[in-house]
Amino acid sequence: MDKKTPVKNTFADISINLIYPDYQQFLQFKPKERVGKIDEYCKANLVKLISLKLFDDFTTQGTKRRPTGIKTKVILPVLNELSKLDFIKVRIDSIDNATKIAREIVSTTSFFCVRMTVAIEIENLKTKKQDFEQRFVMIKAESFEDAYAKIEINKADYATPYLNSDGRLVRWRIERFDDCFDIGAIEPADLNNADGIEVYSKLKTRKRKSFWDGKY
Repeated sequence: MDKKTPVKNTFADISINLIYPDYQQFLQFKPKERVGKIDEYCKANLVKLISLKLFDDFTTQGTKRRPTGIKTKVILPVLNELSKLDFIKVRIDSIDNATKIAREIVSTTSFFCVRMTVAIEIENLKTKKQDFEQRFVMIKAESFEDAYAKIEINKADYATPYLNSDGRLVRWRIERFDDCFDIGAIEPADLNNADGIEVYSKLKTRKRKSFWDGKY
């Protein structure tokens, strides 16, 4: 920042986000009514924020029906006042005359779970049905692409054949990579969680088997 410019006269471009309300206060209403109540809640908080007159010009974020916040420009001392409000969160987007410091790029790795289909192939066996395996492999990589690439390198090793009890050659060949899931664990110690750790998840749709009325 330019040292010649006093802090009290320095402006910052900021984003102010309205905090989403706690759903518990709306449980007494029907689902469609809850939507309207949340809309009213967000509008009321936007009016409350504007009425404080801590800024002049602003651009509303979200929709007219449900505002989610604003973008505006304020002098730095106003940030202190905004930080005292419990119904918003403030993000500084830029500060006038501030010098940007280049951020050091650090390569981080995480544990990924790769789901794959493995075909079980038996020498000269031409039966109509074939066994296969849904295999889940956990690997440390920098990205989804890196996780696939690392397994691809060792793909041939997975398919090393061996003789079964009938004297036939058998190989377990990776047929395709189906999916990749970021476990979110960075260090091995992160996997040592007493509550367990989610290693794979996939959303699907099925025929309804249960009904919940929203009551605990």
